[in-house]
Amino acid sequence: MTTNKFDWGEFRTTITYLKKGVDELYFRDVIKAATDHSILKFDDSSLRVLSRIDDYLKNNFNYLQQQMKKYQGRANEAGNEIEKILKIQLNNLSNISCKTPTLANGTAQSSGYPDYLIESSSVTIYADIKAFQAKSKDSSFRSFYYQPTNQIKVLKDAPHCLIGFEIESLSGDNKSPFELVNYKIVDLYDLQVNFKAEFNANNSDIYSLKTLFES
Repeated sequence: MTTNKFDWGEFRTTITYLKKGVDELYFRDVIKAATDHSILKFDDSSLRVLSRIDDYLKNNFNYLQQQMKKYQGRANEAGNEIEKILKIQLNNLSNISCKTPTLANGTAQSSGYPDYLIESSSVTIYADIKAFQAKSKDSSFRSFYYQPTNQIKVLKDAPHCLIGFEIESLSGDNKSPFELVNYKIVDLYDLQVNFKAEFNANNSDIYSLKTLFES
């Protein structure tokens, strides 16, 4: 950002608006504004593709359980492990391609929403993969995030879904190994999201500033 091109008047207006709070926005409206592409409702064709993925999960759940038991890491990163395992398996299904979404320049972008670009013939589906623990299933703790950036991964109008995997810590202390317990595939078309504006800095930013008193 260069200050000579920055509209400070517009910025002040925006800050005043955000201070009032923005909540209960439809995620589909956020995606439309951020990417100029629409989250579509699932139709018969896209549901058929998704039902094949659901069938795979039902029929191969034991395999996924065994793979997850090998995972050594934190609960909040378990979703990344499931994402990698499932991506390989879905690409073994006939006439289904599961890829990391690309940016407009064709570069694959693993970070950020969404995790998967699923294609089958003329059908396109965007999917995000999450892991959650049973005890947090009904909590109000924030677990879904979207940050609009110039690195846009949604390049098509398509239905969006989230595949959530329920896990439990076998040791009972939120540490690996984890048991894969269940899964849910949810339609994100009617998802409502809240918005929280914040400005942040890291330790490098802070402690490189002028020191007022030396210890």
